[in-house]
Amino acid sequence: MAITLSLSAADLDNDDLQDVTRRLCRDLIDEAGVTATLATRTAEPGAKGDLAVLAQIIIAAVSAGGFASVLVNVLKAYVQRKPSLRFELLNAKGDKVTIIGDDLRASDMNHLTQAIKNALEGVNE
Repeated sequence: MAITLSLSAADLDNDDLQDVTRRLCRDLIDEAGVTATLATRTAEPGAKGDLAVLAQIIIAAVSAGGFASVLVNVLKAYVQRKPSLRFELLNAKGDKVTIIGDDLRASDMNHLTQAIKNALEGVNE
């Protein structure tokens, strides 16, 4: 099973948001060691290739334990550069975790890490 990571930021246009999404996808692959791809939807008949879904990454084959901590650290680096970023994790069951910049600047990251672990439970069942 996979999870969907969605990004948003009120002060970024679609092109800039998609650029951040591409970089985050690469960083998740390189730093978190997960299988991650930009979300796509099937193109309409006559169009060339599938279309990228704005600001969404599909993450597959994660382990709830180690992945949550690594994900928090990767997202924290992005929020330090762009405080307006907001992230949403959605698993196949519909469980959702929303992460805003303040969540990633908190001194105690245990609560956020646990919330992500809880949302990811069952992902690899």
